[in-house]
Amino acid sequence: MPAQILTLHGFIKDVTYQAHLTNRLEEYDFAHFDINAASTSGVILHEQQQLAFSKWVSPKRTRSYPFERIYNTLNAQKIVTIIPIIKDEGKDGDLDKIQYSTFSWMNLLNVYVVLAFYDSAEKNLAPQQAHRHKITSQRFNAAFVNEQLREIMHYRQSALHWNRTLLENRFTTTFERALESYRRIEQETGVVLHPYKPLERYLARIQADFQKFKTLSLQASEAASAREMQTTHKNEFLETATKGTIIIKNYLGGQYFLTADEIVWEERQGNKYLVIQESKNAGQSLLPSVSDIKDGLFKLVLYSNLDSVNLANENQQFITRLYLTGKCRGRIALHNASEQDFAAFFSLNPTLTSTQKTLLHQLQQEATTNKLEIVVSSNVGEKNV
Repeated sequence: MPAQILTLHGFIKDVTYQAHLTNRLEEYDFAHFDINAASTSGVILHEQQQLAFSKWVSPKRTRSYPFERIYNTLNAQKIVTIIPIIKDEGKDGDLDKIQYSTFSWMNLLNVYVVLAFYDSAEKNLAPQQAHRHKITSQRFNAAFVNEQLREIMHYRQSALHWNRTLLENRFTTTFERALESYRRIEQETGVVLHPYKPLERYLARIQADFQKFKTLSLQASEAASAREMQTTHKNEFLETATKGTIIIKNYLGGQYFLTADEIVWEERQGNKYLVIQESKNAGQSLLPSVSDIKDGLFKLVLYSNLDSVNLANENQQFITRLYLTGKCRGRIALHNASEQDFAAFFSLNPTLTSTQKTLLHQLQQEATTNKLEIVVSSNVGEKNV
């Protein structure tokens, strides 16, 4: 049965959030910093300054948990994220471009974007890929990344201002440099990449009218949301068949489209609430992976900071919730669980490790600090909801 689709409109004034599941960030001296050799997230030290960073391996937000990587930097004072403007994996692989909505998201979270491009790669010689036109081991132009990092370290205005200036002044030239690099990589590796003409036409439309970038990206985001809502992924264990597109606006003029895993209606003390829910399921484990959980939490950063949610021109009372399912037994609502509730859940699940138990207590802190609901429930048989 296809999912029922709801379109919600949200407004957000400001974003505040305290993350409790962050990893210890490795420190790097900027004088020797190479983004290609660095971890997926960390801290750069330079002249008494600290800059928390994360890096994406693709501009597509659904690949390789980029939100988990940013989540790990959320508690830092100044945050950057390094994103390739294009990634071409070869004619038989994926081709992804950065979207305007990614900038909107980073603007709201006060995250400075560093636009990057790949300038070297190798033919993919893995046994199952060697016969295909695919490249691997792509490496960023590190000097280009460091040039922007140095500027951001001394930049005194907001991430919004930086990101807007980056788009207006450097987007097209960075795109062109990325295309030049891929032409050279194609010659050096002998791997046929995706045709350049469509990318050149895309860039020409943006150069002629930069608003086209926003329009084309929003159309792509809407289309991706629609495709996602028609699909129930095997790693989802959903309470309902209702998904939702959330169109969020803010004072800064940003607008972008997000897809909520589920929209759930609940009645509490005679009042009807709309629940915006991100769902993460562990197919064979007691709990979802920490990477999955962080990805879900990152999406809830914005949902939990919504000032209003409107459906069919009516304001709704709403709740934001992370719903975690796995091969555990029973159910626990972490946001209001007592020590007795924890003890009972642990008794039902004696194979929970000490690390998993600590994780559940950390998630309770995350929920209470940020006014979220976090529920853990079994995906075995009927759920006790």
